[in-house]
Amino acid sequence: MIEYVLSSLGFMIALMLQYGIFSRWTLLSGCADLVLLFIIALCLNSDAKRLWIMILIFGAIVGAISALPFFVPLLFYFAVFLSAQEIRKRIMQTPLLSMYLLTFVATLAWHGINIALLFINRVPFDLSTALFEILLPSVLLNILLSMLIHAIVQEANRMITPKGAEA
Repeated sequence: MIEYVLSSLGFMIALMLQYGIFSRWTLLSGCADLVLLFIIALCLNSDAKRLWIMILIFGAIVGAISALPFFVPLLFYFAVFLSAQEIRKRIMQTPLLSMYLLTFVATLAWHGINIALLFINRVPFDLSTALFEILLPSVLLNILLSMLIHAIVQEANRMITPKGAEA
């Protein structure tokens, strides 16, 4: 129970920091996505049984406050959750390398989805500008911040789930 409360609190803090501070902290035109990093770190470090419900709620909250269609962040964060579970169980046992890999792939996928939505809605944009001034700096910032977010989430998870109490 305490895991769900602290996860929700951590998500709300990440959401406020994302929209209040990190959206204005840019490199060229790209910015870090703190909410995505928090969700990736939470999925890689948490052993909560019903974490997928929390991820759907987090996606619904982001979908409600973003300019994208409601279902896009919801489905994307659930896909990140499923990818994190597969990486965690089958591919890598080291959470930090998994964090880097999933951060890289998820950031590319998120910006790819945004570019595809712009193309579908026929919004004029320059693809080279989108790739080189938004996507690549965002990937760099997310990779740099992923170690910090991973460490914070991992330490919080260790504090609420003491050694020997894992199920």
